[in-house]
Amino acid sequence: MDLHQQLQQASQQIHAAQEAARKAQGRDLELLQQADEQLRQAENQLEQAQKHGTEATENPQFQQAYEQLHDTRQQIQEAQQNNNDVL
Repeated sequence: MDLHQQLQQASQQIHAAQEAARKAQGRDLELLQQADEQLRQAENQLEQAQKHGTEATENPQFQQAYEQLHDTRQQIQEAQQNNNDVL
């Protein structure tokens, strides 16, 4: 799989995780876990992409995907924490 495909796949997984987290809105633990798993897969894709060296890490698509991954991870953690606070 080439760099572009890896970045595209990571980006798609991040967007799917964002959508699942939005749908869960902190109430649906199963959806939050699904979103978390999608982020792990995206993270793996980004790690594989990093093996391409600076070609990957300096790529704007890589940088954007990495930022989205981080932001979405925070959203999911906050939603999980809010869910735990309610219980």
